[in-house]
Amino acid sequence: MPIYDYRCRACGKVFAALVASSETPNHDVECPGCKEHRSERQLSMKTAVISGSSTRATGSTCNAPAGSGFS
Repeated sequence: MPIYDYRCRACGKVFAALVASSETPNHDVECPGCKEHRSERQLSMKTAVISGSSTRATGSTCNAPAGSGFS
């Protein structure tokens, strides 16, 4: 089951929700803050797995180039 990011149109809370494969990801899910069913799916950063890489980030170390905006 994929996890999608949502924003509640009633209270503005941003949250993540697990969506069952039988449901569409754009359905209105319940906000954990105000319990309303008026949420909208947000664009979210996706994670990529690169196979064959011998470099692995551990702990809080980031291997992003200096000045890239990532830390």
